[in-house]
Amino acid sequence: MNTRRIMILLIVILLSSTQLLMSGASFATVETKTLDGADFTFPDDALKTQITLFALALGTSRASGEMQQGHLLQWQRLLESDGGSLGKIPIYHFPVLDVPRFIQGVVRRGIAKSYDELVPPDQGAILFLKQADEFASQAGIPIDDQATLAVVRSDRSIVGFVKGPPTTATYTELKSLLATEESKL
Repeated sequence: MNTRRIMILLIVILLSSTQLLMSGASFATVETKTLDGADFTFPDDALKTQITLFALALGTSRASGEMQQGHLLQWQRLLESDGGSLGKIPIYHFPVLDVPRFIQGVVRRGIAKSYDELVPPDQGAILFLKQADEFASQAGIPIDDQATLAVVRSDRSIVGFVKGPPTTATYTELKSLLATEESKL
């Protein structure tokens, strides 16, 4: 077999295993505020269309979170420039952080500034969680210091996810994941 066929086979196997792992996975409800301070119920307030993309930064340190945020903003730019169906799917940004309550407003404003002009303030919210590992486990998403782009149905179920920055392989994986889901609609 040539290299291209092997890569396609590996992607199909990976997508199949991701979808098997995701059956029944969903996100816990979190009451929070959007980047501009409006009340927001995660994930329900983001699920206004049949399919939504969640850009999740699930880091284990500030440096990891900042790196993941950079990768997720690269995804945002790539998806916005996509002329096909990917560019039409809403993407919401959700950094997951454990910080003291008294500085949450400052953190929210700081992150909102870093998203300025790229992410609409109503399409982002910080999930302030003490138990990020439980949150991630319930969703079936490992915390591994890689940016996570999750495909979520309007019924809150997680179709699958792509980890890491946008590359040819991860972009192809996301397109395949969405194509499989769109064929079911």
